[in-house]
Amino acid sequence: MTVWDELKVVLARLRDQQPGTLMQYPMPEVDEGRQPPFVIGLEPWAAATAEELHRQFGDDVELTVGALPYPPGRQPPHPPAARPADLFDPDEIAAELDGPAVVGSGHTLRHGLLLRNRTGRELQIATNGQVTAVVVDPYSGEVVGGYAGFQQLPLIIFRVAPGQTGRVPLLIGTASCMPRLGYAIPPGDWGIPATLTLVPHDDAGGDSRPGDAHRRAVRAVVGRPGRDLPRRRTPILPLTITA
Repeated sequence: MTVWDELKVVLARLRDQQPGTLMQYPMPEVDEGRQPPFVIGLEPWAAATAEELHRQFGDDVELTVGALPYPPGRQPPHPPAARPADLFDPDEIAAELDGPAVVGSGHTLRHGLLLRNRTGRELQIATNGQVTAVVVDPYSGEVVGGYAGFQQLPLIIFRVAPGQTGRVPLLIGTASCMPRLGYAIPPGDWGIPATLTLVPHDDAGGDSRPGDAHRRAVRAVVGRPGRDLPRRRTPILPLTITA
């Protein structure tokens, strides 16, 4: 029996009996071309499952728990640091959470961000259907984690009329990116800024039809080489992580 023959049974059991544990894994139904090491990603709360897989399969599996490699001590990836976006001008946009944000350590919360448009022009936010927060130390502002899963990338624009408040879906993950904290950000009081991509007024034009705004935003993103849409960051908003 090969490693794959054993592993696919374990993966099928995890998928069917413990749904939500696996974030990334080779489909058990496909046998062609299956050679180790097999790349498997698990939710931030599933370190115990990663331990079992590592014990059984060793170097034949390449494990990630949340955003960090397993077992502890393996060198984590170092993506290039992006320049943080500038803060909103509070005279133009006010941001607050749609109620308290409370989530269990290692888990994901789908919440809402309320945006008050204090300008005289329509606010348009280009998203993939939601905006994704990062989790920071509320005192130092250091980024300690966030959402580690895959996301679909449709272009969905949320619009807030002048003087009005609009709600944008907010995705909050608690995967740690700091090995010293473990695989899941531990319980406590944390902070969550979110970065929004704004459709500038010269792309939005004067026509308020959603289809036209969508097409203009697409052209702004992909139709102009080197053109980046402006990005603005909310203040740090409160997050409570529970055990």
